[in-house]
Amino acid sequence: MNEQKFTGKAELYEKFRPSYPDELIDFLYENACCEAVADIGAGTGKFTRCLLKKPWQVTAVEPNADMRGKLAEIGGITVVDALAEDTGLADNSVGLVTAAQAFHWFDRKKFSAECKRILCDGGKLAVVWNDFVKEGLAARQSELCEKYSIELQIKKAAGDDSYKRESDELLRGKYFKSVEVAEYTGERVFDRESFIGETLSRSHAPRKGQQHYEPFVNELNNLFSEYESGGRAAVKTNTVCYLGSF
Repeated sequence: MNEQKFTGKAELYEKFRPSYPDELIDFLYENACCEAVADIGAGTGKFTRCLLKKPWQVTAVEPNADMRGKLAEIGGITVVDALAEDTGLADNSVGLVTAAQAFHWFDRKKFSAECKRILCDGGKLAVVWNDFVKEGLAARQSELCEKYSIELQIKKAAGDDSYKRESDELLRGKYFKSVEVAEYTGERVFDRESFIGETLSRSHAPRKGQQHYEPFVNELNNLFSEYESGGRAAVKTNTVCYLGSF
C-alpha cells in the first residue's frame, strides 16, 4: 500500500529533503483567497511549514505513522491520520487543497472527487513538485536509483510506467476545468552527506540492511566524488505548481 512507502524514512526525509520557494507560497496566497488550507499527503511537513508563513488555518493529512510523527512536532496545525482519497474532513471546509511531492501516489479519480467534496465554492487544488533538472549529477543519480531499486526494475520490465511522474499534459488539461501554472528555477548545493541522504530518502531507495544498500551507497559516494569541488556539488532545480479549479 502506498501509505507504507516511507515507513522508516521520516528522519532522512525531514533532514535532507528541500523546502519550497517563498515565491510559490506568495503565488498561492494571492491566487487562492481563503482562510483554510488542507495539505494532503503532507509527509513530515516540508510544505506544511511553508503554508504557515501565511495567516491560514492549516490541516495536514498524512496516513503514514512514521511521517506523521514529524508532523506532530509542528505547532499551529491540525494533523489528521487519513488517506488522500478519504480525508474525513468536512464538506466544503477548505478553500485550498495542496499536494506537494505526493500527487503521484493518489488514485487520481477518487482524489479529485474528495477535493470537490471538501473544497468550498471557488476552492482550488495546488499540485506541487520539486524536481532536479535531469542533467549531469542529477541524471546520473536517477540512473543509479533505477539500477538499485528492485521495485523500479520490476515495473520497468513489465512495461509499467506508473512510477513516473504524472504528465504535465494531464495537469495542464484534462484534470482541471481551468489551471494556472507557476514555475520557479533555482539551484541546490549538496555536500556528500546531504546528497546521499536525499537519495536514500526516496521511497524506492534500498534501506539499511537490505541486499543492495551497501553497493548503492558506495556508488553514490563515487558519483559525488566525480562532481564535487571543495566538498560541494550543485544541481539545477525546478519547482512547478499547477493551481487548478474543478
